[in-house]
Amino acid sequence: MRVKDFNFLSILFVTTIILLVGIFVGFFVHVNFSGGGLVAAGGNLEGGKSPKGTLRPVRPASPVRVDVVRKDSISNVRLFHGRLVEVQRSRISSEVSGLVSDLPIEIGMRVKGGETLFAQIDKTWLSLVIEQTEAEIRSLSHRLAHEEGELRRLLEPDMILAFSESQRSQQKTLVEQYSQDLEKAKVANREAKEKLKRTTIVAPYDGYIIRRETGKNELLSPGMSIAEVVSLGEVDARVMISEDIIDRIRVGDEVAVVVDSLGVRVVGKVHRIVPYAPTGARIFPVLVRLSDQGGHLKVGMSITAEIVTNNPSEEILVSKDSVLDRPDGAIVWLAIKTNKQTDKQTDKQTNTQTDAQINKETTNNKQEEQWIAKPIPVKIKVTAITDYGVVPETDEGKKLLVAGAKTIIEGAEKLTANQVIRIDTIDPKLLENLPSPNGQKIINPKQRNEN
Repeated sequence: MRVKDFNFLSILFVTTIILLVGIFVGFFVHVNFSGGGLVAAGGNLEGGKSPKGTLRPVRPASPVRVDVVRKDSISNVRLFHGRLVEVQRSRISSEVSGLVSDLPIEIGMRVKGGETLFAQIDKTWLSLVIEQTEAEIRSLSHRLAHEEGELRRLLEPDMILAFSESQRSQQKTLVEQYSQDLEKAKVANREAKEKLKRTTIVAPYDGYIIRRETGKNELLSPGMSIAEVVSLGEVDARVMISEDIIDRIRVGDEVAVVVDSLGVRVVGKVHRIVPYAPTGARIFPVLVRLSDQGGHLKVGMSITAEIVTNNPSEEILVSKDSVLDRPDGAIVWLAIKTNKQTDKQTDKQTNTQTDAQINKETTNNKQEEQWIAKPIPVKIKVTAITDYGVVPETDEGKKLLVAGAKTIIEGAEKLTANQVIRIDTIDPKLLENLPSPNGQKIINPKQRNEN
């Protein structure tokens, strides 16, 4: 036998072996997938043989999570995004000129209104001005007293003829001049004392230092900025509201605001509505006054405001996670409890099992219950933050979609009608200390204050 013939036969033999192995593996996988369970084609999902005896795999129960349908009052809510802004923001400036002798502030420092020292300006020159004006006041007071005495003497009856009217007039003018000079000196003295007080610059209100614009030993002139401060205690949520609903909002209305980074929801009141919108945007600034929750809410944080757009109405409420919104309409998947015993009795009409086999299976499964998935077409009537108010579109849906029913909130994407499902539950205590998506532990404001 030639070498070429031998190689050809070897390749043919190996190819034949590979094909046989592939056929065997394919048959094995076809018969045993889905955990190895077998079901007769044309039979039920629990296994058995069809009249033709062909086999197919068992479809396992699909795991899902559920929520409870409720009936309650609900209003349409729209979400608008914005940010936290300061209630007060001030640039602290010097009212007097002088050298900065002390500057005990830093960026981010918390200050107390009327107490925290911002800056101390050197008092030396103003102290000298005060001493000078006080000396001038004493001198002018003595001179004025002397000239007033001379005027009184000129006006005495027995001195009327001794002095002319011109001399008496000059004396009066001199007295008035000294009186005016004395008053000017007193004003200059009061001004110097007031400036001396204002060399000590303190915080105008409780807040935080956000910028420092001068340094120690720098020479200031009136109007030069020292630092910038924002208020503490309250913040405003600045939200841009579209023109279609701005007329529904009134000053004093309560508005819920979610701080996105913290996951904290607080309620405030509309403080101001700015009646001006840019021509292109057509959105109006609305300020919602909030407590800063002990300093946890900070200026600049992004927020989401929940704006109610209609009066509340009583509706069937389902979780938003349970509604599959499709181009052909919205569907709510319900978890319906059934009895396996009923399913076995139905199989009796289609399977070729003996009566003894059916009675045996019915007895074994008499106490077992199972859940199946059932789609209910609905119309979304009201949209809230976490819920929808829905209306069933079919008579069957009106009977099944009632308060207390179970809606599927996870795992409904690949379900089919009447598919067997398995309800999974999670202990809520396991979720208490989980961090938020940004890694921060979510704590409500009450717990923050207690800590």
